[in-house]
Amino acid sequence: MESSVCFLQTTVVILILVYHHHHQTCEATNSNNNQTNCPPSSCGKLTNIKHPFRLKNDPTTCGDPRYELSCVNNITTLTLLSGNYNVKSINYDNYTIRLVDPGIQEDDCFSIPRYFLTKSNFTSYYSNSKREDPYGFDYASWFEYITYLNCSKPVKDDPDYVDTAPCRVNWDSNSTDHVYVIARRISARKLNIDCHVKLVAMSAAPAFISRSDQHHFSYAEIHGMLSYGFEISWITRACEDFCDLKRQDCSMDRINTGPLICLSRVCTAPFGYNILCGKYKQPSSF
Repeated sequence: MESSVCFLQTTVVILILVYHHHHQTCEATNSNNNQTNCPPSSCGKLTNIKHPFRLKNDPTTCGDPRYELSCVNNITTLTLLSGNYNVKSINYDNYTIRLVDPGIQEDDCFSIPRYFLTKSNFTSYYSNSKREDPYGFDYASWFEYITYLNCSKPVKDDPDYVDTAPCRVNWDSNSTDHVYVIARRISARKLNIDCHVKLVAMSAAPAFISRSDQHHFSYAEIHGMLSYGFEISWITRACEDFCDLKRQDCSMDRINTGPLICLSRVCTAPFGYNILCGKYKQPSSF
């Protein structure tokens, strides 16, 4: 009888241990930390691809599918809207990714952008919510437009119109039109009556930042800026990891240009007034 009781007790203990071990294993498998604890991936010159980014062949538990990159011939690419852009770098401090239009070849000034792209292509441009697109723009995403124009007549006495003739840029080999580039945002009144916009691209090259309004670039310099690329923000995903977006708004600290801020949408102040309120919170590193 005593042996039977001992056997039952031993069996119960074993079952409890097995169940406990199995339960812990399941929790570890389903943990959100799996997305962030994966080792970095690499493709060509890009050697630190990590959460929320992933390569197509990475384990399914790593990264966010919305931020999936491809590796083709040792070149990291990102599908954005209707185009595939080459990835130059990923900044995990200010949540930006730098892209280059694949039509641009750095040492070939005859090459031109393949895609027409402006800030207004992103739905977040028309909405106060930044969560409609995986990517978008915020105050940290500095860029300038580079606009290609076809003109039926030469444009004279306007230094903003930079002639591409040294590189013989043209969309039609039989065309006698003149192709110019304006390296800045332009308004409709700035558009010459004999010209129409053919293509708009973007660049975040540092040379744009340091220029004065009186400075005008050569086409070789403008092509170099296109080779540098432009930046878009993936702060949307960082905010999902960091803030409770059902109750809080999320943005970068404009003063320190680093930590994210979770801002409670409404607080009740003395005398019953509703005001915006917030609390600084340093995000954990990815």
